[in-house]
Amino acid sequence: MSDINDPAAWFNRVSVDGSIYTTPELAVFASGCLLWVIAYVFVLIQARQYKVVEMAVLAGASNLAWEFVWGVLLHTDMGVFLVWTYRAWLFFDLFIFWQVLKLGVDQFTQPQLRHYYLPIVCGTVLFFIGVYWTMTLSGLDTPIGARSAYVCQFIISALCLLLLVQQPSTIGHAWTVTWLRSLGTLLVSVFMLLHYPHDAFLLWLCAGATVLDGMYCVYFLRLRKSAAQQPVLQAATG
Repeated sequence: MSDINDPAAWFNRVSVDGSIYTTPELAVFASGCLLWVIAYVFVLIQARQYKVVEMAVLAGASNLAWEFVWGVLLHTDMGVFLVWTYRAWLFFDLFIFWQVLKLGVDQFTQPQLRHYYLPIVCGTVLFFIGVYWTMTLSGLDTPIGARSAYVCQFIISALCLLLLVQQPSTIGHAWTVTWLRSLGTLLVSVFMLLHYPHDAFLLWLCAGATVLDGMYCVYFLRLRKSAAQQPVLQAATG
């Protein structure tokens, strides 16, 4: 790895802001990113198998917007491997978003919202494209999109938890997806702590997302255990 930032390098050790990406930082960050790629694959498998999309609709719209901004309009300065990892997120998320458009309307209970479902979701994507892009244009983001990414991640963590607590069971929700995305986010958060130790805003979002993901994992396991006990209880009282 070169001592200057080279857009053509597989990995960059030096950021465009002059900070150093250490080997452990790059390893932790890349590992977390790859876990999210794998999680996306399992989200698609779940959607195909159960005809239920595991991603909260508005979180999915925000997520697609971020990946479009940082996969197409902007590029991370960490090297070609991470540039294409971001694009892999976008590639898989396009398929997930298609499932959101087809299956996510059931997350809306109000008839008025269901009637305008497609305009609401597509409008949300366009809105967040503007938010995440202008954060960089205004100098509010980092060279890897960290702050906007964690605004997006907090939305995902919060809305997916709210979606889960409304479910009667874990059908359509896979533990594999849960631990992959939670561990992936945790690893990326560790990178943020190592590389941006003085960015209070970013670290606050990291902490919030970590807490919400932990709550999601705990609730998921309790819900799965409760669902598994139902046949036993029914047999005992039948």
